[in-house]
Amino acid sequence: MSYIDPKQPTEKIRLIGFKVTENELQNTIYPVMHDCYDLGIIEHDTTTSFLRFCVQFWIAHYRQKKQQFDLSHQEIEQEEKKKLATIAAEKEAYERSTRHVIQQATKKLKKWENSSRGTSKKPIRHYSNQKTGQSQSNSSPRFFTSVTKRRTKIHG
Repeated sequence: MSYIDPKQPTEKIRLIGFKVTENELQNTIYPVMHDCYDLGIIEHDTTTSFLRFCVQFWIAHYRQKKQQFDLSHQEIEQEEKKKLATIAAEKEAYERSTRHVIQQATKKLKKWENSSRGTSKKPIRHYSNQKTGQSQSNSSPRFFTSVTKRRTKIHG
């Protein structure tokens, strides 16, 4: 059965209880409750008034700590977002520089291939180590052309 205070509005009251030893009540709760009443923190020198104050105090304390936690959590998230943005920017810059290096290397390679093709069209002369001077190798295209021309003159 619950006690209804005549000063309180007549609304449905839900009692919430917890176990406290007699020692805790006499040595901790009552002295602190009387001190809170003497300091004007609570309106009535009753356990109910004191418990209401304690619950409100701890709820306010919890809300303050929760707000601090949320703010620090937001700061951490912002720092992480900045770090991720920095990493993404570095990666993009690296990829761009890598693509640029690859493009430059490809252009140089193509130029080198084109220049080497241009020089490979000219006949390559092979020199022998004979003392008489320069002689062409039998595999040279000019050698075959000149031999063929001589044969047609002789036979034709």
